[in-house]
Amino acid sequence: MKTKFIIYILTLLGLVPLGFWCFYYIDYDLWYDEVYSLEEFALQGFSTTMFYYPAPNNHIFYNLTSLIISKVFGLRDIFSVEAHVYIFRSFQLVISLLTAFFSVRILKQFFGYKSSFLLYAILFTTIPYMNFSLQLRGYNMSALFLVMLVYYSWNYISAKKTLSLFMVLISSMLLLYTIPSNLYALVAFWLILFSSWFYYFKKSATISKFYLKPLTYISIGVVLTFLLYLPILEDVIFNKYSNSKPMTFLFSFYVLKITSIGFFSNRFFLLLLFLPGIYVFYKKSSFNEKYYFLSLAALCFLPFFLSFLHQKGPFPRVFVPLAPIFCMVFTIVLVKFIDSLALYQTRILQILVSLYCAFVFINEFDKNDTLISKSMVEANVEPQGLSRNFYLGSFYKQDETMKLLGDVYKDYPVVKLYQRDKPSTDLYLRKYKIPFTEIDTLSDISPKLKTYGKVYILTSYKKNILSELKNCDSLEASVLTPEYSFTNIIEVTTKAK
Repeated sequence: MKTKFIIYILTLLGLVPLGFWCFYYIDYDLWYDEVYSLEEFALQGFSTTMFYYPAPNNHIFYNLTSLIISKVFGLRDIFSVEAHVYIFRSFQLVISLLTAFFSVRILKQFFGYKSSFLLYAILFTTIPYMNFSLQLRGYNMSALFLVMLVYYSWNYISAKKTLSLFMVLISSMLLLYTIPSNLYALVAFWLILFSSWFYYFKKSATISKFYLKPLTYISIGVVLTFLLYLPILEDVIFNKYSNSKPMTFLFSFYVLKITSIGFFSNRFFLLLLFLPGIYVFYKKSSFNEKYYFLSLAALCFLPFFLSFLHQKGPFPRVFVPLAPIFCMVFTIVLVKFIDSLALYQTRILQILVSLYCAFVFINEFDKNDTLISKSMVEANVEPQGLSRNFYLGSFYKQDETMKLLGDVYKDYPVVKLYQRDKPSTDLYLRKYKIPFTEIDTLSDISPKLKTYGKVYILTSYKKNILSELKNCDSLEASVLTPEYSFTNIIEVTTKAK
């Protein structure tokens, strides 16, 4: 009983970073891709969601689930969704918990590790995974289906359960139907299973057939997804993003490097346990453990190699669904070492690993927030990568900014100039019923100033605008928003003569 209680406490400790993340982001303002996806796909009819593919923003199966949620809760317009965004992000929270659950099940069932619960602490402090964990897009869902595909494929091979084959079919189909670029991971896992089947083909027909069935069901899942995509297949295959060429011949390996660094999330002191863990794992692991471990390790890297062969230029976020696989690989070696020690040493290391991961996570969270704000405001750089995203910065307060503008603008003209994230800005301006226009240059405000004497400029590039305004002796400018704001409100008036 005492052991179970300690494990429950340590499991909860591993979930603390997820709770911390939810505290900040469960009701966070919508950003560009979220607004676009909701308005163009999820809040439309089923036919639009399934058969309208103007750009890869339509993560079809994810948007179908958002459509269903919006219908169940009666939130069928963008303003209703914005007011209840926590409902949609809570669905993503459930997906994150399911992903962690299946990942831990893999470690327990196929490795039998006592400290497998440490995966919660490692997964939920992996910054790239957390950045997408509550985002209203399909990357988090893709991670779940990939982990489920691994679990149910291995579950069939080991336990011969027919239900597992059905789940292999479903998870492979939905993995690909969520985002087409998941084909890299799907093919990678298929090739891993195929290699196993080929290895056993001449040694044991009985064993080899247990690998053949998951291979077959994955293939059927791909065919079914192909049929679902058929009405929009040309748009899926030949859009400008899927056809984009890599910046260099070895670009995929550059993406592998930055993705791997991102997945480490600055927790490099864990290597002090990882390195001896490799030795212990090599010496004390069974053949099956080594097979499963090498399969997961191959699944971490093979998608990048397939991307290299494809010679396209995918965004690094395409590989975010691999984060739980990376975390499993890392945890396997870590736990193998920890479980090999005396019980009191094991408990101490379990606590230290959980606390260390949480500490680094909080530190990285704070550091990234500062860097995001400074990059955007001081250098006019819009961070959008695996570890840092402008829409997760504390300065990204679109709702609060537009509410402030609504309180002060008094029907004077409002214009947007050099404003990033137009869909989100437009949404919150419409929410507060603020009329606005978009202009191309600062000189475009002259007619409005002559007529009204005052203009409010919304911009993401405050320094540039203020620098230009300094050259206009007849104008006065004051910034109404805090020093670090994604959208800045600049009040411009004509000087009294």
